[in-house]
Parts: sequence; C-alpha cells; structure tokens
Amino acid sequence: AYAGRSWFLNNLQENQIGQQIASSLVSAYSDPLLEGYGSFKYDHEGTPPRRAYIIRDGVLEEFLNNRQTAAIMGVEPNGSARATEAHLVPLIRMTNTIFASGDRQPQDIISEVEDGYYVAGHRTPSIAESRENFRITAVKVYEIKNGQLGQLYRDGGITSDSRNYFMSIDAVGNDLRINPIPNCGKGQPMQAKRMSNGGPTMRGIARLTGPG
Repeated sequence: AYAGRSWFLNNLQENQIGQQIASSLVSAYSDPLLEGYGSFKYDHEGTPPRRAYIIRDGVLEEFLNNRQTAAIMGVEPNGSARATEAHLVPLIRMTNTIFASGDRQPQDIISEVEDGYYVAGHRTPSIAESRENFRITAVKVYEIKNGQLGQLYRDGGITSDSRNYFMSIDAVGNDLRINPIPNCGKGQPMQAKRMSNGGPTMRGIARLTGPG
C-alpha cells in the first residue's frame, strides 16, 4: 500500500523493534480508545483495538498491524486495519496517534532557549515515502531570544531528518493537545479516513523553512 514504507522496517523479519530510535524522553502511541476522530470499538477485521505503544522511552516497541502482519511477527493484533468503503481492502493506519506528555512547563522549556524559534499550530505535513525526513508548516512561528518570545512570523515551518530530530529532543512539555484530522489519505486507490494526532511542546533541533 502507498505510505506503507518506513526506515524502521526493511521487512517483517528485519526491523528495529527494541532499538533506541529517539531520545529517552520520547514516547508515542496510537489509541483508538481515546476520544477523537480516530476512535472506534472494532477495526474492519473485527479486532477490538488497544493502545499500541510505537515508541516508549525512545525505544521502538511495536508496529501498528493487522491480523496477517501480527501473525507473521508473532504478536497480538492491535486493531489497526480500516477501510473507507466495504469493497476496499482494510489498510493498516493511524488512529489517535500522539506523542506522550512530559513533565516540563512549556514556558520553562522556552526560557532555556538562547536563540531559536517556537513553532505553533501545524498546518501542512509532508513526509518522505520512507519516513526518513519530514517537513511541517506551521500557523505561527515566534523567534526566541534569550528565553523570551519575540518577533511573530505568519508562515514558516521546520524540516529535518527524522532520526536526528527524534534523538535531539531534550525537553517535553506537559501541555498535551490532540487535533482532529478529517482526511488522512493512504492507499492506491486512495482511502481517506478521519484520525487525530497531537502532542505537547517538544524541544529539538530542526531547520527553519519558509512558507509553502
């Protein structure tokens, strides 16, 4: 399926499960049992869903799966197969997918930055097919000087190599926010489904980009 490759996974037998792929401060999970656009009681293979910890304390823990890939990998299915219409094949896809909250106050994270940018409100994500790098445009970008928010820019965003960015994260806030996504696309033919994503304030190293 389109959007199905990942640098975490060469094939179902060759993967990075159990390896550190991010800072130990980073955890991420997909949970259809949370309230959000990606909520449901059964996936389209009839599997009751559960929280799937993709990353826990920086270590890759599990993949989203369907009954087939779960059997091949020798794990329990986590209820991640969904289709847009009954005549289409259910695809393994995100549900309510979230970076876990940390224990830092966002203002304290900002106050420790001598020279940087605070990027707020995601607008348009773009990611390589292999997931090795990404670009995200933002609603607002504030310049940070000596721990204080300064100049506000209307457009902008960040781009980075995925592994380098995840490993660079050195602070995670306690301000978790979940956003509804009405049209996450995947597959050939394209299947668009509702889902939610989100996370707290996170501090890492990426390159600032302009609008577009």
